[in-house]
Amino acid sequence: MTKEHRRRIGSLLQIGVSLAVGAVISIRLALYDLPFFLHAACVLGTACSALSALLNIEQAWTATTHRCTAPGCDFRVRMQHVDAGENRRWQEIAAAHPRHDAV
Repeated sequence: MTKEHRRRIGSLLQIGVSLAVGAVISIRLALYDLPFFLHAACVLGTACSALSALLNIEQAWTATTHRCTAPGCDFRVRMQHVDAGENRRWQEIAAAHPRHDAV
């Protein structure tokens, strides 16, 4: 299985979990006889929040961060799904970024 297939399966799982969370909230809210649009807003808001949280977790898990090596500098580059050459290029950019000249 290639990396692209794993990413697609991971994306589908994230969407599926978010829809499941929305469905659980929908079932729990069904008992309260809410108006349709209020019910839909609650369910969609919960599903979107769950998806956003899952995407942030996935980004934190798979992203690579390169920081500037100068003491006290907070410059950083964060990337996902890049090859080794691109990764090395961004590592060099983070080490020699032009913001030091302005300080």
